[in-house]
Amino acid sequence: MRRRTARKQAFLALYQSDINERPLEDTLKLWRSYKGEFDGYALSLTEGVARECEDLDARLSEVSIGWTVRRMSVVDRAILRLALYEMIYVDDVPPEVAISEAVELATGFSSDEAPAFIGGVLRGAEGRNLLERVEHG
Repeated sequence: MRRRTARKQAFLALYQSDINERPLEDTLKLWRSYKGEFDGYALSLTEGVARECEDLDARLSEVSIGWTVRRMSVVDRAILRLALYEMIYVDDVPPEVAISEAVELATGFSSDEAPAFIGGVLRGAEGRNLLERVEHG
């Protein structure tokens, strides 16, 4: 599966988990029962976002002036968390790619204003040096 498709799958799972206020495990179990196996890269992204959610939200709060993370739409919040996770925790994804993919998701799934909002927040995170790569084992 291409990474673009895996990102979309990860976004959909994160969105569903957030909107239903259910643990990611439950969402993935339902996904598998309806759609079959979940892509490995998508699983890595969704589990990573769930694990690092508090840190991601803190970083997003620093750059989304006037918008708390909880005030953002569920769609935008899922896209931002996913992209920021890739920007920080996935070594072989350049920030520009993560931003571009996030804008693409926003174009397909959110409001007309969302691509500019999401791109601006993520470029702000990149510009304010909030992306120090985290070493993971």
